[in-house]
Amino acid sequence: MRPTLQAVVGGASILTGTAFAVILPGLNPWIPIILIPFGVLLIAGAVMERMKTDEGPPDDERLRKIRTFARSYAWQVSFVALMFLLFVDFAGMVRLSGREVLVALFLLAGISASVAELYLLRKGDAG
Repeated sequence: MRPTLQAVVGGASILTGTAFAVILPGLNPWIPIILIPFGVLLIAGAVMERMKTDEGPPDDERLRKIRTFARSYAWQVSFVALMFLLFVDFAGMVRLSGREVLVALFLLAGISASVAELYLLRKGDAG
């Protein structure tokens, strides 16, 4: 979608969500809760697309290989952490909700991927 059209659709989504919240407050409250952030995301994406230049970081085979290995390591760390959380739950040491487990795994996957990528970039090669 073109950035201008994307911004217009985002603005319309924000206005529609606000209208539903103000004019029809008795209606389903999820309509403005979904429409307003969706519009904000569309506008933010359009702004970022407008600011983008053709220049970017170099993308060679070495960097692709390092990123691939880093994501692989992050997946393995997340899998081991999930097995550990499952063991802790079966043992009855800690009771975690599904939301807590998902947030922990989400953060662990992102942080471990970043750390692995930084380590492999400093090392100079993967594998």
